[in-house]
Amino acid sequence: MRISISGTSGSGKSTLVTSFLQRWPMYQTPKSTYRDFLKENNLLHSSETDDETQGQILAWMLTEQDKHPKGSKVIYDRCPWDCLAYTMQANADGKVSDGTTAVIIDLVKRSLKELDIIFWVKHEPSIKIVDDGLRDIDPEFIKATDRVFADLYHQYADHLEDSPFYITEDCPAIIPIEGLSVDDRISWIGEFINRNGELIETESSILDPENSDILEQLLKDQEGLIDSEGEFKKMVDNVKNIEI
Repeated sequence: MRISISGTSGSGKSTLVTSFLQRWPMYQTPKSTYRDFLKENNLLHSSETDDETQGQILAWMLTEQDKHPKGSKVIYDRCPWDCLAYTMQANADGKVSDGTTAVIIDLVKRSLKELDIIFWVKHEPSIKIVDDGLRDIDPEFIKATDRVFADLYHQYADHLEDSPFYITEDCPAIIPIEGLSVDDRISWIGEFINRNGELIETESSILDPENSDILEQLLKDQEGLIDSEGEFKKMVDNVKNIEI
């Protein structure tokens, strides 16, 4: 199982990865992290990113994924899906060009076959964001980026077959994380992964995007986060017309 913990900065991803490894010690996580890469290369990122930086971040993430073939038990702190969300927000902010955005959409879409599950940690305003010198702590930027994550999830849940962001037959399950505490979040993950670190199979899998009743339940608290959908779809229409 190749798993990613994804979401905006300050949402508790790194803490969740650490707790995940304690619960499922048969998994590993890359020694070099996304933050290490940014620091080593002295890259401005997030709200200060540009075309070159987003390309470098994606290239690093793809290289890390290549190290862990199908059948590996690995958990990532962020993955190309995160790069896609941040690129889309940077495009909306005028920091990344339409051409680069279109290329990243295509590369990320193809790369997702190298993942089995993406657990999306939604932004929670009550969680205090600690300035570690690397993460972006601007609350408005974080909220805006989280709305992009919500829109990407909405594309997966409701428009998978015709979405420009996913290949239907080569797409990981994308599951919003429930709960605020680490224990609650680990318990939620435990609904999908057994004690041996394997996917819990059921006759009617919750990971099936066609299971509309369960997905509607997962989406119930997302209604307020998808208010940017109209603007987002305009962005999608623009990049879809760009030749890659």
